[in-house]
Amino acid sequence: MLSALAITLREGMEAALVLGIILTYLHRTGRTPLNRYVYWGLGLAVLASLAAAAFLQAIGFDPENEFLEGTLLTIGGVFVASMVLWMWRAARNLRQHMETRMENIVAPQGGTSWRAGMGLLAFTFFMVAREGMETVLFLAAATLGETPSILDFIGGGLGIALAALFAILFVRGSLK
Repeated sequence: MLSALAITLREGMEAALVLGIILTYLHRTGRTPLNRYVYWGLGLAVLASLAAAAFLQAIGFDPENEFLEGTLLTIGGVFVASMVLWMWRAARNLRQHMETRMENIVAPQGGTSWRAGMGLLAFTFFMVAREGMETVLFLAAATLGETPSILDFIGGGLGIALAALFAILFVRGSLK
């Protein structure tokens, strides 16, 4: 239960920070009509993550399969290592870096066009889907082929709920 809660809370908070930066940027620049594309990107990222989880569940896990276990842990380790390296280089300018990318996506099309919205949707999708895929891989590695218990589902749900609460408070606080 605690491992599922920690994994979903951590990854959910990372996604919440990304969403908070994007929504705050749109609010500050007067482009709030584009918020719907951000929410569509979020929804598609959640669906992609659930599809990945269903795929991993469908292929099944053999707890005795060291190759599968090692592969999952390696992929998860690569995700974490790449995030650490990226944060090491970009942490000081993270918000500015994201805002520059969003400005490049939104500004050339006039600010609220369909193309700007689709670019923002894709940007949001890829930023949030990464966190969702990490969550799926870490949860799969944490269970190591065992059927998740009801406590794992409660822990995961609680972690997601706490991350969603953090996201709401973070965005509202950022807008003020």
